[in-house]
Amino acid sequence: MKDQRGILLAVGVLAVTVMGMWLIGGGPGNDRPLDPRSHGDAGTSAVVTLVEELGVDVDIEQRELGSDVDAALLLWDQLSSDERDDLEDWVRAGGTLVVTDPVSSFAPEGGDFSTIIEDDPDALSSMEPVDVEAGDCDIEPFEDQDLSTLAVWGGPIQFDVGPGDRSCFGNGDRAFVVQTPLGDGNVVAFGGSGTVVNHTLGDADNAPAIAALLAPTEGGRVAVMDVDLAPLSRGDETLSDVIPTWARRVLIQLCLAFVVFVAWRARRLGQPVPEPQPVKVAASELVAAMGGMLERSGSPQHAADVLRTELRRELVNRLGLPPNVAPATLVELVAPRTRLDEAQLAAALGPGPVGTDKDLLTVVTLIDIVRKEVFVHVGS
Repeated sequence: MKDQRGILLAVGVLAVTVMGMWLIGGGPGNDRPLDPRSHGDAGTSAVVTLVEELGVDVDIEQRELGSDVDAALLLWDQLSSDERDDLEDWVRAGGTLVVTDPVSSFAPEGGDFSTIIEDDPDALSSMEPVDVEAGDCDIEPFEDQDLSTLAVWGGPIQFDVGPGDRSCFGNGDRAFVVQTPLGDGNVVAFGGSGTVVNHTLGDADNAPAIAALLAPTEGGRVAVMDVDLAPLSRGDETLSDVIPTWARRVLIQLCLAFVVFVAWRARRLGQPVPEPQPVKVAASELVAAMGGMLERSGSPQHAADVLRTELRRELVNRLGLPPNVAPATLVELVAPRTRLDEAQLAAALGPGPVGTDKDLLTVVTLIDIVRKEVFVHVGS
């Protein structure tokens, strides 16, 4: 039975663990916008897969970049001022930063907030990608790929092209993609995230454009900057609306674990365990015990008193009577439960004279009858 309960517990723990990994770790139900673990239309897991297939290592949920990181992807700029300063120092040291947030401080002037992140994410499903022609293009990685069109989901945003900037997918004065030199590195800003999401990455020249920036050579390292992807507030949500999806799924996993624990503790596998029954004293044992007491005391009266006292104590406990109940009252209560008459019960329960061994044997016989006929009907 213990083995069966152990197996049940192991199966339950395994089920909760697998369910938790699936729910929290980015299963098919994870559809948060711009999440690199999300396989939904607005997720960016396809970018991670693309770069990894090109032989480049990808680090997710990273904000501090080391010298071993060649390129970084900033999908949504929610960095602190100190983190922005550190990121700028990393770019100046020779890194390539690809930013898809038009209102980021790293983006050029002129960009508006991208509609890929809206107060109503459901509106995205009704939008069709917009094709943006390459136009005037002097960004070197794009020129090498001979790109012609980008498909943008949610609407393209154009930036002002400043002096010293390079651009593509525009007319040279305003463009959807602008490359700005910063120290020894570069910042490449996209006018919206609608090019890198799963819904459009396979369209037009989106994948070659991202690959040219993040994975120009095999064996590099790319960091996808960690962002807080909590849904935007519209001011009219209930408490359940503003709880992040990951938190809701954690609660589901905890509930599953609680159900498994309750089932494991409540279910008793195997046959019922019998309760211990009162010990039945054989008549021969009773006679032997009486003989032993008689031999030690040498008095039939003393031996009878001991046996009578024990019988009265057990009857009082079994019948739920007060300990000081009179023997005569006890005789009246026990009489309906045995074939003995009241005189015989009085002899068994006492008090009364017992002068010879023959009288003691009679008392013992009556006590044995009371035990057999009364205790069989009264629980312990």
